[in-house]
Amino acid sequence: MSHLRYAVHAYAWTTSWSNDTLGLIDHTKELGFDLIEIPLMELEKIDSAKIRDRLTAVELGVCTSTACSEANDLTGEDETTRQRGVEYLEACVRATATMGGTTLSGVIYSAIGRKIDGMPDERYWERAAKGLKSIARMARDHGITLGIEPINRYETFLVNTCDQAFQLMQMIDEPNVAVHLDAYHMNIEETDFYAPTKKAAPHLCHFHLSESHRGVPGTGTVDWQSIYRALGEAGYDGVVGLESFTEVSEAMRAATCIWRKLALSSDYLLQEGLKYLKSLEKKWYR
Repeated sequence: MSHLRYAVHAYAWTTSWSNDTLGLIDHTKELGFDLIEIPLMELEKIDSAKIRDRLTAVELGVCTSTACSEANDLTGEDETTRQRGVEYLEACVRATATMGGTTLSGVIYSAIGRKIDGMPDERYWERAAKGLKSIARMARDHGITLGIEPINRYETFLVNTCDQAFQLMQMIDEPNVAVHLDAYHMNIEETDFYAPTKKAAPHLCHFHLSESHRGVPGTGTVDWQSIYRALGEAGYDGVVGLESFTEVSEAMRAATCIWRKLALSSDYLLQEGLKYLKSLEKKWYR
């Protein structure tokens, strides 16, 4: 029996979630995953009740994620922008709760892709912490945990490492705020994989098991043995997930920077990746 619950990001197949893509819930179940991760960037297209009904019908779990934009940036330069960020993330919390999820994670602390002049000072950290503290208190009433995902320097100026995620989590100081690691970003920003994984494990709500080139796990430079050794030693028994952008649309190509075919198909990547990751789980979990 698996100790971990394996999710797959819907971006493996589609760049825009709507009722037209509800069949991906069934497909996720067919491929042997435990959850589907649904992106909430286009919240107006999300029909949470229909998602919940389809999930229930096939007995599949769900988690959600998002990335804030400059229009709803908690670290934005004006109060109106920051308030839009709070309202947007609160709407994401409600959508997650309605579809039956318990975690909302991702780049929820600042606008993805935003560049600033100079090093980020305390203003940015304090703005992010203030907004997320308010959202976390609201989320707790809905049974939702917020996950802070560190991503690489080219995509955010604020939270690049596990240590920085802990810094923000401690500033927020709410019990339902956790860490969401991603091996793709760790491969750029961390000095190793074992130490941050071991540190994060007691506070982890999700882990994107993405290869260094976003192809099939086990075919790049990510140190998967160290990740699974740390998770196994810590007894982590939560959600991990595959996030792949193999079959990207032209609209999403510039955002993901996928310029070549990384696998025969998304299904091939996911099936081979899941097989490899479960073999590691079998080795490192006693």
